[in-house]
Amino acid sequence: MEKIPPKEMADQIVKLIRKQHPDSNYLKKVFQYVREELALRSRMEQSTRLPELMTEDELKRFFKAVWHASNRTHMVMLKLMLFTGIRNEELANITLQHVNLDSMRIRISHGKGDKDRYVLFPRQFQGEMAQYVSIQKEKGAVYLFESNRSSKFTTRWIREIVKKYAIVAGINKRIHPHLFRHQILTYLTSKGIVDAKIQLISGHKNRESLSIYQDLSLADIENDYWDAMKDFPVQ
Repeated sequence: MEKIPPKEMADQIVKLIRKQHPDSNYLKKVFQYVREELALRSRMEQSTRLPELMTEDELKRFFKAVWHASNRTHMVMLKLMLFTGIRNEELANITLQHVNLDSMRIRISHGKGDKDRYVLFPRQFQGEMAQYVSIQKEKGAVYLFESNRSSKFTTRWIREIVKKYAIVAGINKRIHPHLFRHQILTYLTSKGIVDAKIQLISGHKNRESLSIYQDLSLADIENDYWDAMKDFPVQ
């Protein structure tokens, strides 16, 4: 059966409901019943469902596949994505000037919601990151991750890289850049780092803990983060 175009369907619904002289509560109940009858979830309900995370073994297999490929750029990029929990677009926009190797911080400029913030990376990653940054500076790069044509990686290309290594590692789950974000934030939560502190590096907004969030600085999470990352399965 061919679907009726959305606009035409909306017009039919409006004509039917208008006869009932509805108020807002009536409409709310009507669409609530429709949603229940069609077994539809609201966007809020959908967003609370986390994707299936990689197991510790799958994480190790994934990065073993990256290591065998001997691609330094891919290794640093994927580790950074995992360690920091930054979004795909944020990763693509990191410049060399945004990286502070001494404090092990990266400035995320104009992240989601056009907000700036800092993220941390673990001490055990500092040496590898320093070597990579040095190589990029020698090349005259502007962005942390650039193609052979000296243009920054696109978000699409980053997704393809992630997908490629998941296939090589034989992981059947859907592996994508945002999964790395869920992976690290879930891990930090399991280590007892409270939501309000995680917000500082994740860039999430939570009205319920906003008052706590405003009283914290990045320094409040540094030691908690670095301690937690000592036991992380990927080094």
